[in-house]
Amino acid sequence: MVEPPTLRALVLADHIYRDPSTGKMFILGTFNRLFVRKVGDNEDFGRETQAYVCLTNLRGSVGLHLCYRDLKTNEVLMQTRPIPVKSNDPFAILEIVLPVPPFPMPHSGVYTFELHAGSDMIGSVRVAVVRLEEEKTGDQA
Repeated sequence: MVEPPTLRALVLADHIYRDPSTGKMFILGTFNRLFVRKVGDNEDFGRETQAYVCLTNLRGSVGLHLCYRDLKTNEVLMQTRPIPVKSNDPFAILEIVLPVPPFPMPHSGVYTFELHAGSDMIGSVRVAVVRLEEEKTGDQA
């Protein structure tokens, strides 16, 4: 059995840009809380975002995908297609930007974005969805 890669960073952001001359990554608009006007079965965030992923200890190739899960029900609400990554140097640091489709927001509460390498979940980021009216009254789900 091959050991999964080691996750060094997982950050959700509005936009991620790699400078072509330096190779540096610029991560703009990071978030872990979303303040929204409406939640419901047909509501979603309304636009794509991005995930910055930094890995090491990758031996060979693996498919990376994000899974968006409702922590209230444990239901998977969205999953991205696997994106293949490869390295023959386990000491290499790989920086990857994954697109995140508009994610569903059926209710206020806590959700999680999980990063999977093949069938292994290697890390996650929690995201709280808060209706603006709840924030004003202090009624948090």
